[in-house]
Amino acid sequence: MLGSLALLAALAQTPAGTIGTPGTPGTSDVIRVDVIARDAQGRPVETLTAADFALREDGMPQTLTGVEFVRGKPRLIGIYLDEYYVGAPKTAAVRAALHRLVDTGLAAGDQVVILRPLDSLLRITLTSDRAALHRAIDAFEGRRGDYEPRTDFERSLVAGDRARADVQRAQSTWSTLNALTLHLANRGSSLPGRSTLLYVSEQADPIPRRRGFEALPTSSSVTRVANRSNVSIYVFDPRDAAERDATPEEGPNLLKGMTDETDGALIGGEAADAGLKRMLDDTASYYLLSYRSARGRDGLFHALDVTAKRPKVTLRFRKGFQAPTPEEIDRAKFLATSGVMTGLPPIKLEPPRRASTLIRPWFGIARGDNGKIRMTFVWEPSGAVPGDRRVKTPVRLDVKAVGSDGKTAFEGEVRDRASAVFDVPPGRMTLTSMVEDSAAQRIDSDIRDVIVRDLRGPVVLGTPQVFRGRTARDMRELREDAAAIPIAAREFSRTEQLMIRVPAYSAQAPELSATLVSPSKQIMRQLAVAPGTVGEINIPLAGLAPGNYSVEISAKSSAGAAKEIVAFRVTD
Repeated sequence: MLGSLALLAALAQTPAGTIGTPGTPGTSDVIRVDVIARDAQGRPVETLTAADFALREDGMPQTLTGVEFVRGKPRLIGIYLDEYYVGAPKTAAVRAALHRLVDTGLAAGDQVVILRPLDSLLRITLTSDRAALHRAIDAFEGRRGDYEPRTDFERSLVAGDRARADVQRAQSTWSTLNALTLHLANRGSSLPGRSTLLYVSEQADPIPRRRGFEALPTSSSVTRVANRSNVSIYVFDPRDAAERDATPEEGPNLLKGMTDETDGALIGGEAADAGLKRMLDDTASYYLLSYRSARGRDGLFHALDVTAKRPKVTLRFRKGFQAPTPEEIDRAKFLATSGVMTGLPPIKLEPPRRASTLIRPWFGIARGDNGKIRMTFVWEPSGAVPGDRRVKTPVRLDVKAVGSDGKTAFEGEVRDRASAVFDVPPGRMTLTSMVEDSAAQRIDSDIRDVIVRDLRGPVVLGTPQVFRGRTARDMRELREDAAAIPIAAREFSRTEQLMIRVPAYSAQAPELSATLVSPSKQIMRQLAVAPGTVGEINIPLAGLAPGNYSVEISAKSSAGAAKEIVAFRVTD
Protein backbone atom coordinates (compact mmCIF):
# COMPACT_ATOMS: atom_id res chain seq x y z
CA MET A 1 0.00 0.00 0.00
CA LEU A 2 2.83 2.39 0.86
CA GLY A 3 4.46 1.82 -2.53
CA SER A 4 1.19 2.53 -4.34
CA LEU A 5 0.68 5.80 -2.45
CA ALA A 6 4.24 6.88 -3.18
CA LEU A 7 3.74 6.18 -6.87
CA LEU A 8 0.48 8.14 -7.01
CA ALA A 9 2.04 11.00 -5.11
CA ALA A 10 4.99 11.03 -7.48
CA LEU A 11 2.69 11.37 -10.47
CA ALA A 12 0.82 14.24 -8.84
CA GLN A 13 3.79 16.57 -8.56
CA THR A 14 5.65 18.99 -10.82
CA PRO A 15 7.95 17.71 -13.56
CA ALA A 16 11.27 16.73 -12.07
CA GLY A 17 14.02 19.24 -12.45
CA THR A 18 11.46 22.02 -12.86
CA ILE A 19 9.62 24.54 -10.74
CA GLY A 20 5.98 25.56 -10.91
CA THR A 21 2.80 23.59 -11.50
CA PRO A 22 2.34 21.23 -14.48
CA GLY A 23 0.52 22.98 -17.25
CA THR A 24 1.00 26.48 -15.84
CA PRO A 25 2.34 28.65 -18.68
CA GLY A 26 5.68 30.25 -18.05
CA THR A 27 6.68 28.15 -15.04
CA SER A 28 6.55 24.43 -15.70
CA ASP A 29 9.64 24.17 -17.91
CA VAL A 30 12.08 26.27 -15.87
CA ILE A 31 15.17 24.25 -14.97
CA ARG A 32 17.43 25.21 -12.07
CA VAL A 33 21.03 24.02 -11.94
CA ASP A 34 23.30 24.40 -8.90
CA VAL A 35 26.86 25.40 -9.85
CA ILE A 36 29.90 25.66 -7.56
CA ALA A 37 32.49 28.27 -8.61
CA ARG A 38 36.07 28.26 -7.27
CA ASP A 39 39.18 30.27 -8.07
CA ALA A 40 42.69 28.90 -8.63
CA GLN A 41 43.22 28.63 -4.85
CA GLY A 42 39.95 26.75 -4.33
CA ARG A 43 38.15 29.72 -2.78
CA PRO A 44 34.50 30.53 -3.58
CA VAL A 45 33.97 33.08 -6.35
CA GLU A 46 31.03 35.26 -5.32
CA THR A 47 30.89 38.03 -7.98
CA LEU A 48 29.80 36.19 -11.15
CA THR A 49 26.82 37.46 -13.15
CA ALA A 50 24.73 35.97 -15.94
CA ALA A 51 27.23 37.33 -18.46
CA ASP A 52 29.97 35.17 -16.89
CA PHE A 53 28.18 31.85 -17.55
CA ALA A 54 27.53 29.85 -20.71
CA LEU A 55 25.05 26.95 -20.29
CA ARG A 56 24.31 24.24 -22.85
CA GLU A 57 21.64 21.55 -22.80
CA ASP A 58 22.56 18.59 -25.01
CA GLY A 59 25.17 20.83 -26.66
CA MET A 60 22.68 23.61 -27.49
CA PRO A 61 23.26 27.08 -25.97
CA GLN A 62 20.55 28.20 -23.52
CA THR A 63 19.49 31.67 -22.40
CA LEU A 64 19.70 32.14 -18.66
CA THR A 65 16.59 33.59 -17.05
CA GLY A 66 18.13 33.97 -13.62
CA VAL A 67 21.40 33.74 -11.69
CA GLU A 68 21.30 33.64 -7.88
CA PHE A 69 24.29 33.37 -5.57
CA VAL A 70 23.36 31.35 -2.47
CA ARG A 71 25.34 31.82 0.74
CA GLY A 72 24.46 31.38 4.40
CA LYS A 73 21.27 29.51 3.67
CA PRO A 74 20.35 26.73 6.18
CA ARG A 75 21.56 23.42 4.79
CA LEU A 76 19.42 20.29 4.42
CA ILE A 77 21.41 17.08 5.01
CA GLY A 78 20.24 13.48 5.00
CA ILE A 79 22.60 10.81 6.40
CA TYR A 80 22.11 7.07 5.89
CA LEU A 81 24.26 4.88 8.15
CA ASP A 82 24.21 1.60 6.22
CA GLU A 83 25.13 -0.85 8.95
CA TYR A 84 24.69 -3.78 6.54
CA TYR A 85 27.60 -2.57 4.36
CA VAL A 86 30.07 -1.26 6.95
CA GLY A 87 32.37 -3.68 8.77
CA ALA A 88 32.32 -3.78 12.58
CA PRO A 89 36.00 -2.65 12.85
CA LYS A 90 35.04 0.68 11.24
CA THR A 91 32.24 1.47 13.70
CA ALA A 92 34.34 3.68 15.99
CA ALA A 93 35.88 5.62 13.10
CA VAL A 94 32.49 6.36 11.57
CA ARG A 95 31.03 7.50 14.88
CA ALA A 96 34.01 9.75 15.63
CA ALA A 97 33.99 11.42 12.20
CA LEU A 98 30.24 12.11 12.32
CA HIS A 99 30.38 13.40 15.91
CA ARG A 100 33.04 15.90 14.76
CA LEU A 101 30.84 16.83 11.80
CA VAL A 102 27.93 17.66 14.12
CA ASP A 103 30.07 19.49 16.70
CA THR A 104 32.27 21.58 14.43
CA GLY A 105 30.79 21.48 10.92
CA LEU A 106 27.10 22.33 11.29
CA ALA A 107 25.93 25.91 11.48
CA ALA A 108 22.93 27.32 13.31
CA GLY A 109 19.81 26.53 11.34
CA ASP A 110 21.24 23.51 9.50
CA GLN A 111 18.77 20.62 9.53
CA VAL A 112 19.82 16.96 9.48
CA VAL A 113 18.11 13.58 9.49
CA ILE A 114 19.97 10.33 10.27
CA LEU A 115 18.59 6.89 9.36
CA ARG A 116 19.77 3.30 9.80
CA PRO A 117 18.48 0.08 8.18
CA LEU A 118 14.89 -0.80 9.08
CA ASP A 119 14.14 2.67 10.50
CA SER A 120 10.61 3.71 9.62
CA LEU A 121 10.43 5.68 6.36
CA LEU A 122 7.17 7.26 7.53
CA ARG A 123 8.89 9.29 10.22
CA ILE A 124 11.75 10.98 8.39
CA THR A 125 12.19 14.28 10.23
CA LEU A 126 14.88 16.91 9.77
CA THR A 127 16.13 18.41 13.03
CA SER A 128 18.60 20.95 14.40
CA ASP A 129 18.75 19.11 17.75
CA ARG A 130 22.45 18.26 18.10
CA ALA A 131 21.84 15.95 21.08
CA ALA A 132 19.38 13.88 19.02
CA LEU A 133 21.91 13.64 16.19
CA HIS A 134 24.63 12.45 18.57
CA ARG A 135 22.28 9.76 19.93
CA ALA A 136 21.54 8.55 16.41
CA ILE A 137 25.26 8.36 15.64
CA ASP A 138 25.99 6.42 18.84
CA ALA A 139 23.34 3.85 17.83
CA PHE A 140 25.27 3.03 14.65
CA GLU A 141 27.00 -0.38 14.58
CA GLY A 142 28.73 -1.84 11.51
CA ARG A 143 27.37 -5.31 10.67
CA ARG A 144 28.81 -6.22 7.29
CA GLY A 145 29.05 -10.01 7.10
CA ASP A 146 27.22 -10.37 10.43
CA TYR A 147 23.86 -12.07 9.88
CA GLU A 148 22.90 -12.43 13.53
CA PRO A 149 19.26 -11.17 13.59
CA ARG A 150 18.54 -8.17 15.80
CA THR A 151 14.77 -7.96 15.21
CA ASP A 152 11.89 -10.34 14.60
CA PHE A 153 11.78 -9.14 11.00
CA GLU A 154 15.45 -10.01 10.43
CA ARG A 155 14.98 -13.30 12.25
CA SER A 156 12.23 -14.31 9.83
CA LEU A 157 14.47 -13.55 6.86
CA VAL A 158 17.77 -15.03 7.96
CA ALA A 159 16.48 -18.36 9.20
CA GLY A 160 17.95 -20.92 6.83
CA ASP A 161 18.14 -18.51 3.88
CA ARG A 162 21.25 -16.33 3.68
CA ALA A 163 20.45 -15.35 0.08
CA ARG A 164 17.08 -13.98 1.14
CA ALA A 165 18.78 -11.89 3.82
CA ASP A 166 21.15 -10.43 1.20
CA VAL A 167 18.17 -9.46 -0.95
CA GLN A 168 16.51 -7.78 2.03
CA ARG A 169 19.67 -5.84 2.84
CA ALA A 170 20.06 -4.57 -0.71
CA GLN A 171 16.37 -3.64 -0.83
CA SER A 172 16.65 -1.78 2.47
CA THR A 173 19.62 0.22 1.18
CA TRP A 174 18.06 1.51 -2.03
CA SER A 175 14.57 2.01 -0.59
CA THR A 176 15.92 4.12 2.26
CA LEU A 177 18.22 6.15 0.01
CA ASN A 178 15.32 6.79 -2.37
CA ALA A 179 13.04 7.88 0.48
CA LEU A 180 15.72 10.19 1.90
CA THR A 181 16.33 11.76 -1.51
CA LEU A 182 12.60 12.34 -2.01
CA HIS A 183 12.31 13.89 1.45
CA LEU A 184 15.19 16.30 0.78
CA ALA A 185 13.64 17.15 -2.60
CA ASN A 186 10.27 17.84 -1.01
CA ARG A 187 11.69 20.00 1.79
CA GLY A 188 13.79 21.90 -0.73
CA SER A 189 10.89 22.48 -3.13
CA SER A 190 9.63 25.45 -1.10
CA LEU A 191 13.11 26.98 -0.99
CA PRO A 192 14.98 25.74 -4.09
CA GLY A 193 18.66 25.08 -3.64
CA ARG A 194 21.29 22.41 -3.20
CA SER A 195 20.67 19.66 -0.62
CA THR A 196 23.06 16.94 0.55
CA LEU A 197 22.70 13.18 0.98
CA LEU A 198 25.58 11.49 2.84
CA TYR A 199 25.65 7.71 2.39
CA VAL A 200 27.97 5.88 4.80
CA SER A 201 28.88 2.55 3.20
CA GLU A 202 31.84 0.45 2.11
CA GLN A 203 30.15 -1.09 -0.91
CA ALA A 204 26.47 -1.48 -1.82
CA ASP A 205 25.09 -4.38 -3.83
CA PRO A 206 22.67 -3.91 -6.74
CA ILE A 207 19.15 -5.11 -5.99
CA PRO A 208 18.36 -8.43 -7.70
CA ARG A 209 16.28 -7.99 -10.84
CA ARG A 210 14.00 -10.94 -10.26
CA ARG A 211 10.27 -11.31 -10.65
CA GLY A 212 8.54 -9.16 -8.07
CA PHE A 213 11.43 -6.66 -7.75
CA GLU A 214 10.73 -4.60 -10.88
CA ALA A 215 9.28 -1.59 -9.06
CA LEU A 216 11.85 -1.35 -6.27
CA PRO A 217 14.25 1.62 -6.18
CA THR A 218 17.76 1.14 -7.56
CA SER A 219 20.92 3.24 -7.70
CA SER A 220 19.71 4.64 -11.04
CA SER A 221 16.34 5.72 -9.65
CA VAL A 222 18.02 7.38 -6.65
CA THR A 223 20.38 9.23 -9.01
CA ARG A 224 17.55 10.39 -11.27
CA VAL A 225 15.52 11.79 -8.36
CA ALA A 226 18.63 13.51 -6.96
CA ASN A 227 19.48 15.22 -10.24
CA ARG A 228 15.96 16.51 -10.69
CA SER A 229 15.91 18.03 -7.23
CA ASN A 230 19.42 19.48 -6.84
CA VAL A 231 20.35 16.82 -4.27
CA SER A 232 24.04 15.89 -4.31
CA ILE A 233 25.13 12.47 -3.08
CA TYR A 234 28.34 12.03 -1.09
CA VAL A 235 29.59 8.59 -0.05
CA PHE A 236 31.69 8.17 3.10
CA ASP A 237 33.64 4.90 2.78
CA PRO A 238 35.52 4.49 6.09
CA ARG A 239 38.12 2.18 4.55
CA ASP A 240 41.48 3.58 3.46
CA ALA A 241 42.70 3.53 -0.15
CA ALA A 242 44.59 0.23 0.23
CA GLU A 243 41.52 -1.52 1.67
CA ARG A 244 39.31 -0.20 -1.14
CA ASP A 245 41.78 -1.32 -3.82
CA ALA A 246 41.88 -4.81 -2.30
CA THR A 247 38.11 -5.28 -2.68
CA PRO A 248 37.19 -6.76 -6.08
CA GLU A 249 34.22 -5.28 -7.90
CA GLU A 250 32.84 -6.16 -11.30
CA GLY A 251 31.84 -3.30 -13.55
CA PRO A 252 31.43 0.32 -12.48
CA ASN A 253 31.38 1.11 -8.78
CA LEU A 254 27.77 1.94 -7.93
CA LEU A 255 28.76 4.34 -5.17
CA LYS A 256 31.32 6.23 -7.27
CA GLY A 257 28.81 6.38 -10.13
CA MET A 258 26.17 8.03 -7.94
CA THR A 259 28.58 10.67 -6.64
CA ASP A 260 29.91 11.49 -10.11
CA GLU A 261 26.42 11.81 -11.60
CA THR A 262 25.10 14.13 -8.85
CA ASP A 263 28.15 16.38 -8.36
CA GLY A 264 28.98 14.79 -5.03
CA ALA A 265 32.20 13.06 -3.98
CA LEU A 266 33.57 9.77 -2.62
CA ILE A 267 35.11 10.39 0.82
CA GLY A 268 37.72 7.87 1.98
CA GLY A 269 38.52 6.96 5.55
CA GLU A 270 42.06 8.31 5.18
CA ALA A 271 40.67 11.83 4.60
CA ALA A 272 37.31 11.72 6.35
CA ASP A 273 37.41 15.14 8.04
CA ALA A 274 38.66 16.94 4.91
CA GLY A 275 36.07 15.21 2.74
CA LEU A 276 33.18 15.97 5.08
CA LYS A 277 34.31 19.61 5.36
CA ARG A 278 34.34 19.87 1.56
CA MET A 279 30.81 18.45 1.49
CA LEU A 280 29.60 21.19 3.84
CA ASP A 281 31.55 23.88 1.97
CA ASP A 282 29.93 22.80 -1.32
CA THR A 283 26.49 23.46 0.15
CA ALA A 284 27.50 26.70 1.87
CA SER A 285 28.02 28.80 -1.29
CA TYR A 286 26.96 28.15 -4.87
CA TYR A 287 25.03 29.62 -7.79
CA LEU A 288 21.53 28.67 -8.97
CA LEU A 289 21.23 29.12 -12.73
CA SER A 290 17.73 29.13 -14.25
CA TYR A 291 16.71 28.63 -17.87
CA ARG A 292 13.66 27.50 -19.79
CA SER A 293 14.00 24.06 -21.41
CA ALA A 294 12.29 23.44 -24.74
CA ARG A 295 12.70 19.67 -24.29
CA GLY A 296 11.87 19.28 -20.62
CA ARG A 297 8.90 16.96 -21.24
CA ASP A 298 10.23 14.27 -23.59
CA GLY A 299 11.17 11.63 -20.98
CA LEU A 300 14.85 11.65 -22.03
CA PHE A 301 18.09 12.39 -20.22
CA HIS A 302 19.44 15.85 -21.06
CA ALA A 303 23.15 16.52 -20.61
CA LEU A 304 24.18 19.85 -19.09
CA ASP A 305 27.42 21.74 -19.60
CA VAL A 306 28.29 25.03 -17.87
CA THR A 307 31.43 27.05 -18.56
CA ALA A 308 32.78 30.25 -17.01
CA LYS A 309 33.77 33.11 -19.29
CA ARG A 310 35.88 34.67 -16.55
CA PRO A 311 39.46 33.31 -16.56
CA LYS A 312 40.83 31.09 -13.78
CA VAL A 313 37.38 30.15 -12.53
CA THR A 314 36.56 26.45 -12.19
CA LEU A 315 32.95 25.27 -12.16
CA ARG A 316 31.34 22.11 -10.82
CA PHE A 317 27.80 21.04 -11.74
CA ARG A 318 25.66 17.93 -12.15
CA LYS A 319 25.81 16.20 -15.54
CA GLY A 320 22.15 16.53 -16.47
CA PHE A 321 18.55 15.69 -15.62
CA GLN A 322 15.87 13.21 -16.68
CA ALA A 323 12.75 14.87 -18.10
CA PRO A 324 9.24 13.48 -17.50
CA THR A 325 7.14 12.23 -20.41
CA PRO A 326 4.01 14.06 -21.66
CA GLU A 327 1.91 11.16 -20.35
CA GLU A 328 3.39 11.59 -16.85
CA ILE A 329 2.64 15.30 -16.93
CA ASP A 330 -0.97 14.65 -17.98
CA ARG A 331 -1.40 12.18 -15.12
CA ALA A 332 0.20 14.66 -12.74
CA LYS A 333 -2.17 17.42 -13.82
CA PHE A 334 -5.18 15.15 -13.31
CA LEU A 335 -4.12 13.96 -9.86
CA ALA A 336 -3.07 17.44 -8.76
CA THR A 337 -6.51 18.89 -9.62
CA SER A 338 -8.73 15.94 -8.75
CA GLY A 339 -8.10 16.00 -5.01
CA VAL A 340 -7.05 12.33 -5.03
CA MET A 341 -3.73 13.05 -3.34
CA THR A 342 -4.85 15.84 -1.01
CA GLY A 343 -2.67 16.05 2.07
CA LEU A 344 0.25 14.01 0.72
CA PRO A 345 3.64 15.74 0.58
CA PRO A 346 4.99 16.54 -2.89
CA ILE A 347 7.25 13.95 -4.49
CA LYS A 348 9.28 14.39 -7.64
CA LEU A 349 8.39 12.46 -10.80
CA GLU A 350 10.18 9.20 -11.55
CA PRO A 351 10.02 8.01 -15.16
CA PRO A 352 9.26 4.29 -15.54
CA ARG A 353 12.35 2.10 -15.66
CA ARG A 354 12.24 -1.67 -15.37
CA ALA A 355 14.59 -4.59 -15.76
CA SER A 356 13.19 -7.73 -17.38
CA THR A 357 13.60 -10.93 -15.39
CA LEU A 358 13.80 -12.92 -18.64
CA ILE A 359 17.13 -11.61 -19.94
CA ARG A 360 20.68 -11.20 -18.69
CA PRO A 361 22.33 -8.23 -20.49
CA TRP A 362 25.97 -7.16 -20.72
CA PHE A 363 27.35 -3.78 -21.76
CA GLY A 364 30.96 -3.24 -22.78
CA ILE A 365 32.75 -0.04 -23.73
CA ALA A 366 35.82 0.80 -25.80
CA ARG A 367 37.02 3.91 -27.55
CA GLY A 368 35.04 4.83 -30.66
CA ASP A 369 35.39 7.51 -33.31
CA ASN A 370 35.35 11.29 -32.83
CA GLY A 371 35.56 11.15 -29.04
CA LYS A 372 32.58 8.81 -28.70
CA ILE A 373 32.41 5.49 -26.85
CA ARG A 374 31.92 2.23 -28.72
CA MET A 375 29.23 0.27 -26.91
CA THR A 376 28.82 -3.50 -27.30
CA PHE A 377 25.51 -4.95 -26.10
CA VAL A 378 24.87 -8.68 -25.76
CA TRP A 379 22.28 -10.67 -23.85
CA GLU A 380 21.15 -14.18 -23.05
CA PRO A 381 18.00 -15.73 -21.55
CA SER A 382 18.16 -15.74 -17.77
CA GLY A 383 16.01 -18.86 -17.40
CA ALA A 384 12.44 -19.23 -16.22
CA VAL A 385 11.47 -18.86 -12.58
CA PRO A 386 11.30 -22.43 -11.15
CA GLY A 387 7.73 -23.72 -11.24
CA ASP A 388 6.43 -20.90 -13.46
CA ARG A 389 5.36 -22.59 -16.69
CA ARG A 390 3.75 -19.45 -18.05
CA VAL A 391 7.10 -17.81 -18.83
CA LYS A 392 8.24 -18.21 -22.42
CA THR A 393 11.85 -18.22 -23.56
CA PRO A 394 13.02 -14.98 -25.20
CA VAL A 395 14.80 -15.32 -28.55
CA ARG A 396 15.11 -11.72 -29.78
CA LEU A 397 15.05 -8.14 -28.57
CA ASP A 398 13.78 -5.11 -30.44
CA VAL A 399 16.29 -2.54 -29.16
CA LYS A 400 16.53 1.25 -29.24
CA ALA A 401 19.49 3.08 -27.69
CA VAL A 402 19.36 6.85 -27.13
CA GLY A 403 22.57 8.63 -26.12
CA SER A 404 23.03 11.54 -23.73
CA ASP A 405 22.78 13.88 -26.73
CA GLY A 406 19.18 12.77 -27.32
CA LYS A 407 20.06 11.07 -30.60
CA THR A 408 19.20 7.46 -31.46
CA ALA A 409 22.50 5.57 -31.59
CA PHE A 410 21.03 2.17 -32.46
CA GLU A 411 17.64 0.76 -33.39
CA GLY A 412 17.09 -2.80 -34.52
CA GLU A 413 16.88 -6.49 -33.67
CA VAL A 414 19.39 -8.24 -31.41
CA ARG A 415 19.08 -12.02 -31.11
CA ASP A 416 20.51 -14.31 -28.45
CA ARG A 417 24.19 -15.05 -29.18
CA ALA A 418 24.40 -11.90 -31.33
CA SER A 419 25.53 -8.38 -30.49
CA ALA A 420 24.78 -4.72 -31.19
CA VAL A 421 27.77 -2.41 -31.61
CA PHE A 422 27.31 1.36 -31.86
CA ASP A 423 28.93 4.65 -30.83
CA VAL A 424 27.46 6.98 -28.17
CA PRO A 425 28.77 10.05 -26.33
CA PRO A 426 29.82 9.64 -22.70
CA GLY A 427 27.04 10.14 -20.18
CA ARG A 428 23.69 8.47 -19.56
CA MET A 429 22.33 6.21 -22.30
CA THR A 430 18.74 4.95 -22.26
CA LEU A 431 18.24 1.46 -23.70
CA THR A 432 14.71 0.23 -24.42
CA SER A 433 14.24 -3.45 -25.32
CA MET A 434 11.03 -5.24 -26.30
CA VAL A 435 11.44 -8.95 -25.51
CA GLU A 436 9.92 -11.43 -27.98
CA ASP A 437 9.64 -15.22 -28.11
CA SER A 438 10.06 -17.61 -31.06
CA ALA A 439 6.55 -16.77 -32.29
CA ALA A 440 7.43 -13.05 -32.48
CA GLN A 441 5.07 -12.38 -29.55
CA ARG A 442 6.06 -9.66 -27.10
CA ILE A 443 6.50 -11.25 -23.69
CA ASP A 444 8.26 -8.53 -21.69
CA SER A 445 10.08 -5.20 -21.84
CA ASP A 446 13.32 -3.86 -20.41
CA ILE A 447 13.94 -0.11 -20.00
CA ARG A 448 17.14 0.94 -18.26
CA ASP A 449 19.69 3.73 -18.01
CA VAL A 450 23.35 2.88 -18.62
CA ILE A 451 26.16 5.17 -17.50
CA VAL A 452 28.68 5.35 -20.37
CA ARG A 453 32.10 6.05 -18.90
CA ASP A 454 34.44 8.52 -20.61
CA LEU A 455 37.65 6.77 -21.71
CA ARG A 456 39.84 9.86 -21.90
CA GLY A 457 42.89 9.85 -19.65
CA PRO A 458 46.59 9.04 -19.57
CA VAL A 459 45.92 5.33 -18.91
CA VAL A 460 42.45 3.77 -19.21
CA LEU A 461 40.97 0.32 -19.69
CA GLY A 462 37.77 -0.52 -21.55
CA THR A 463 35.35 -3.16 -20.30
CA PRO A 464 36.84 -6.67 -20.18
CA GLN A 465 35.10 -9.09 -22.55
CA VAL A 466 34.65 -12.71 -21.46
CA PHE A 467 34.59 -15.71 -23.84
CA ARG A 468 34.34 -19.41 -23.05
CA GLY A 469 35.12 -22.70 -24.73
CA ARG A 470 35.41 -26.35 -23.86
CA THR A 471 38.12 -27.70 -26.18
CA ALA A 472 41.50 -26.61 -27.43
CA ARG A 473 39.91 -26.07 -30.81
CA ASP A 474 37.27 -23.77 -29.30
CA MET A 475 39.95 -21.65 -27.68
CA ARG A 476 42.09 -21.54 -30.83
CA GLU A 477 39.12 -20.33 -32.88
CA LEU A 478 38.33 -17.66 -30.30
CA ARG A 479 41.92 -16.38 -30.32
CA GLU A 480 41.91 -16.18 -34.11
CA ASP A 481 38.56 -14.36 -34.27
CA ALA A 482 39.01 -10.68 -33.41
CA ALA A 483 35.25 -10.13 -33.89
CA ALA A 484 34.11 -12.95 -31.57
CA ILE A 485 30.98 -12.09 -29.57
CA PRO A 486 31.49 -11.92 -25.79
CA ILE A 487 29.10 -13.60 -23.38
CA ALA A 488 26.93 -12.16 -20.62
CA ALA A 489 27.20 -15.22 -18.34
CA ARG A 490 29.47 -15.15 -15.31
CA GLU A 491 28.85 -18.70 -14.06
CA PHE A 492 30.88 -21.55 -15.56
CA SER A 493 31.56 -25.24 -15.05
CA ARG A 494 35.00 -26.68 -14.35
CA THR A 495 34.97 -28.32 -17.79
CA GLU A 496 35.23 -24.91 -19.46
CA GLN A 497 38.03 -22.46 -20.21
CA LEU A 498 37.81 -18.67 -20.20
CA MET A 499 39.45 -16.07 -22.36
CA ILE A 500 39.30 -12.42 -21.32
CA ARG A 501 40.10 -9.52 -23.63
CA VAL A 502 40.49 -5.98 -22.33
CA PRO A 503 41.26 -2.89 -24.44
CA ALA A 504 44.04 -0.69 -23.02
CA TYR A 505 44.72 2.93 -23.97
CA SER A 506 47.77 5.02 -23.21
CA ALA A 507 50.15 7.40 -24.99
CA GLN A 508 52.83 4.83 -24.19
CA ALA A 509 52.37 1.08 -24.40
CA PRO A 510 51.11 0.17 -20.89
CA GLU A 511 52.33 -2.81 -18.93
CA LEU A 512 49.40 -5.18 -18.44
CA SER A 513 49.13 -7.66 -15.58
CA ALA A 514 46.39 -9.93 -14.23
CA THR A 515 45.90 -11.64 -10.87
CA LEU A 516 43.53 -14.49 -9.98
CA VAL A 517 41.83 -13.91 -6.61
CA SER A 518 40.29 -16.76 -4.59
CA PRO A 519 36.82 -16.91 -2.97
CA SER A 520 38.49 -15.90 0.32
CA LYS A 521 39.90 -12.77 -1.39
CA GLN A 522 43.46 -14.12 -1.40
CA ILE A 523 45.82 -13.81 -4.37
CA MET A 524 46.16 -17.24 -5.98
CA ARG A 525 48.55 -16.57 -8.87
CA GLN A 526 49.60 -14.19 -11.59
CA LEU A 527 48.07 -14.83 -15.00
CA ALA A 528 49.86 -14.44 -18.32
CA VAL A 529 48.63 -11.50 -20.42
CA ALA A 530 49.28 -11.45 -24.16
CA PRO A 531 50.68 -7.97 -24.96
CA GLY A 532 49.04 -5.48 -27.31
CA THR A 533 46.37 -2.80 -27.40
CA VAL A 534 43.92 -5.54 -26.41
CA GLY A 535 45.29 -7.69 -23.60
CA GLU A 536 44.31 -11.35 -23.69
CA ILE A 537 44.12 -13.66 -20.65
CA ASN A 538 43.43 -17.41 -20.67
CA ILE A 539 42.09 -19.21 -17.58
CA PRO A 540 41.52 -23.01 -17.45
CA LEU A 541 38.88 -23.73 -14.80
CA ALA A 542 39.53 -27.44 -14.27
CA GLY A 543 41.85 -26.84 -11.32
CA LEU A 544 39.53 -24.48 -9.46
CA ALA A 545 37.19 -25.55 -6.69
CA PRO A 546 33.57 -24.36 -6.86
CA GLY A 547 33.21 -20.80 -5.61
CA ASN A 548 33.35 -17.10 -6.48
CA TYR A 549 36.58 -15.86 -8.07
CA SER A 550 37.79 -12.63 -9.64
CA VAL A 551 40.51 -11.49 -12.01
CA GLU A 552 42.15 -8.13 -11.28
CA ILE A 553 43.51 -6.57 -14.46
CA SER A 554 45.96 -3.66 -14.18
CA ALA A 555 47.55 -1.33 -16.73
CA LYS A 556 50.54 0.82 -15.78
CA SER A 557 52.81 3.26 -17.56
CA SER A 558 54.81 6.31 -16.60
CA ALA A 559 51.66 8.37 -17.25
CA GLY A 560 49.47 6.56 -14.70
CA ALA A 561 47.58 3.37 -13.90
CA ALA A 562 44.12 1.84 -14.29
CA LYS A 563 42.37 -1.29 -13.04
CA GLU A 564 39.37 -3.42 -13.99
CA ILE A 565 37.94 -6.48 -12.23
CA VAL A 566 36.01 -9.45 -13.62
CA ALA A 567 34.13 -11.60 -11.11
CA PHE A 568 32.83 -15.06 -11.95
CA ARG A 569 31.53 -18.22 -10.32
CA VAL A 570 32.78 -21.76 -10.87
CA THR A 571 30.36 -24.68 -10.41
CA ASP A 572 30.90 -28.45 -10.51
